Amino acid sequence: MIHGAWKSMTLVALVSLLTLIGCDKKKDAATPAEPAATPSAAAPAVNMQDGEWAITMKVEMPGMPAEAMKPHTIKTCLTKENYVPKTDQEQSDCTVENQKVDGNTVNWTVVCKETTGTGTITYSGDAMEGLMESTTKIEGQEIKTKMAMSGKRLGPCPAK
Repeated sequence: MIHGAWKSMTLVALVSLLTLIGCDKKKDAATPAEPAATPSAAAPAVNMQDGEWAITMKVEMPGMPAEAMKPHTIKTCLTKENYVPKTDQEQSDCTVENQKVDGNTVNWTVVCKETTGTGTITYSGDAMEGLMESTTKIEGQEIKTKMAMSGKRLGPCPAK
């Protein structure tokens, strides 16, 4: 029984991680496009340098020992048009919604078939700190996770 609970909790942690790094913006394409925001004195840009970033994520789940949830690092390219970290991997049932910028902080909501969550990242040039909280339904049970993120810019994005 305990082994099965560990497997479920590990699955939830993995889903939470994939929720952040694997979501696409298909839903955004279906909605009418808003005019592109241009940085101005009234609306300053987020203090974030475009380029390849290394982002380390540490997942916390109630009932799961900290040593079981080792930090995971991904590399991703971030731009002033794309503040929310993701990889080339795509989780087709997820969408990033309600992305808002307030100063150097970006907030968003992620909606998937079995998972919903909110995220926030504060950038400071070539570094960032963030948190994502999510709820996943597995076998009729809701499991909440928190994922702390820290990142640093490595340099320009690799050529494709």
